[in-house]
Amino acid sequence: MTKGSEDPVRYICSVCGYVYDEAKEKIPWAELPEDWKCPLCGAAKSDFVPEGQASGSAEAAAPAAETELKPLTAAEVSALCSNLAKGCEKQYKAELAEAFTGLAAWFGGQERTVTDASFEKLLEKVNADLESGFPAVNAVSRQEGDRGALRALTWSEKVTRILKSLLTRYAQEGEAMLTDTQVYVCTICGFVYVGNDLPDVCPVCKVPNFKFEKIGG
Repeated sequence: MTKGSEDPVRYICSVCGYVYDEAKEKIPWAELPEDWKCPLCGAAKSDFVPEGQASGSAEAAAPAAETELKPLTAAEVSALCSNLAKGCEKQYKAELAEAFTGLAAWFGGQERTVTDASFEKLLEKVNADLESGFPAVNAVSRQEGDRGALRALTWSEKVTRILKSLLTRYAQEGEAMLTDTQVYVCTICGFVYVGNDLPDVCPVCKVPNFKFEKIGG
């Protein structure tokens, strides 16, 4: 229930879409402990939003037309090429996939070592993308009627929210999050599952769990 209201509220997981319905659960959202997690995907309580509240992308106004695009860093180009390679693989375009994989490796080797990296800075950049980056680019794509870009941005934002969820959990739990447990990644959408018992289907893209790959030993 929201502050000042007695009406039950439904809260939506921004990672997998799980719905916490106060009316059904009989426990007000505010009374759940701060370390409560999404029972479907493990996202933190902070990754939930009240039903009907925009996640941020839909309400941003388009930036001014004269806004200049920043040049991509070598690491960003490497990540872009890597994503394009995966897209080509899914479309069975092996030669293009190999070419983009090679480009990703080359650009990755050009990036200078970051000397001031920190967990806090990474989370800060992720939050900046979700709060301002995605809303601005989505607004421009809608303005231009670019449906392809909007589809790509939908999944990009989803993956970024997955990353934020993992970073938030790690900030709360530290190394205990990865102790005596397994890590799996969905090969279709990139969802990362931390736990020993995989769900039957991916919480995000709903493919069967045999599409998950185990990370590390």
